[in-house]
Amino acid sequence: MGRWCSPASAEPRSVQLLLLGVALVAASFYAGTLFQSSASPALILPPSVSRSPGSPNPQDASEFTKKVGVSYRTASISVPDYGLDVCPLEYNEHIPCHDAAYIRSLRNLDRSRHEDLEAKCPPREDSLFCLVPPPNDYKIPIRWPTSRDYVWRSNVNHSHLSEVKGGQNWVHENGKLWWFPGGGTHFKRGASEYIER
Repeated sequence: MGRWCSPASAEPRSVQLLLLGVALVAASFYAGTLFQSSASPALILPPSVSRSPGSPNPQDASEFTKKVGVSYRTASISVPDYGLDVCPLEYNEHIPCHDAAYIRSLRNLDRSRHEDLEAKCPPREDSLFCLVPPPNDYKIPIRWPTSRDYVWRSNVNHSHLSEVKGGQNWVHENGKLWWFPGGGTHFKRGASEYIER
């Protein structure tokens, strides 16, 4: 047999290679700590975010003076120092690249291929640059893991959803909540009852 196949010579060689690999990994980690900056970049605020003495305190939300109005994006996409304005309430269900009025205005869409259902983002100068407002009776979302099964109806108040999908066991009204029982199927009593038959 050749000298590379003998167990006596292969074992010390593999141990040496393993130790060399571990030493290289340890040396690279040590070298990384030598060249690391002293402060974490996540803790350093950029100059545009740091507060000036006259700016409002983020903890005191009553000091913020937000205008309600539609504004459109300019060439710059930086957020102003005073923050973003709030869109009017009729925009509370606005989805930026699914604006039906904008998509209807496009003349070059092939409606036979349903291109009007695809996302079409307007140019920057026509895009809204404001925060979409929550509904009037918006509630703080339910925490995980309960939110997997329940959501406040006031946050997504679309009763048509339960009418369409209620028979498929996907979503049901449960007082002030939407209940997602899971295992949604086209079978009203679930797939297990259908299989039993």
